[in-house]
Amino acid sequence: MTIRKIGLTALLSFSLVQYSFAQPNDFWTEDVWKNPDRGFLFYGEKREENAKELSEFKTVEELKLEAKRRLEVAVMEPNKENITAYLAINTLMLEKSTQFAQRWKETLWANPGFDHTVVHPNANFAQVALKDEAKSEKEDILKQLSSRAGLVILVQADCSFCSLMAPVIQRLQQETGIEALAISIKGDVSSEWPGAKLNNGIVKRLMTLSGSVPTVTPAIFLVDRKGEQAQLIASGALSLEDLKDRLVQVSGLARSTNSTIQTLPRL
Repeated sequence: MTIRKIGLTALLSFSLVQYSFAQPNDFWTEDVWKNPDRGFLFYGEKREENAKELSEFKTVEELKLEAKRRLEVAVMEPNKENITAYLAINTLMLEKSTQFAQRWKETLWANPGFDHTVVHPNANFAQVALKDEAKSEKEDILKQLSSRAGLVILVQADCSFCSLMAPVIQRLQQETGIEALAISIKGDVSSEWPGAKLNNGIVKRLMTLSGSVPTVTPAIFLVDRKGEQAQLIASGALSLEDLKDRLVQVSGLARSTNSTIQTLPRL
């Protein structure tokens, strides 16, 4: 009986060996130790592709995605290899940024028409000179404006901002010669505006000419001498310099910023 079992076992083993040589290797017959892409137990595992060399990335998007992937891997598994891999691509991106910034500056130097610092220099002495020039130009414009237009100011007796703006308007008149006329909306006159006139329909006229409806007092309108044009330029309280700047801006007399730059004739 034992001899028969041994013989049967040997025969079966010999048959399996013959079958394995006769059949090509497939999932069921291949040696799991010789296939690195196959899992040890049952299903095969897809082996992760080898990481690209940094020189193989050709677009910013590819670099960003790879940097994000390496950072996530380094955070989840903060070992030396993963952190080094992230530092490598991060260093590459920093180098690219530095190169871009340098080429950007060189291109601006060669094309001054695109360089903002040509018109607005960072040098302190140039800023002082431009500030003095702008101040002188502002004074000239306001003097010219005084012969073309004046201010109409809508006020109320119980308006705190109206009281605060009274000395500002007085200083503006003294420094620029621009005339100002105060109109009392409700017919009440405060001590800060002793020369205020009653509203005789001028408020409606101002709204028609300017297309604006004042909702806050004081409301300051710039009106031409002929009374044909009006523009609401300020409401509430503001500084004297802010008021001057607004007058210069709406006057249409200000020079272009680029006009201060001396350019070479076309060759």
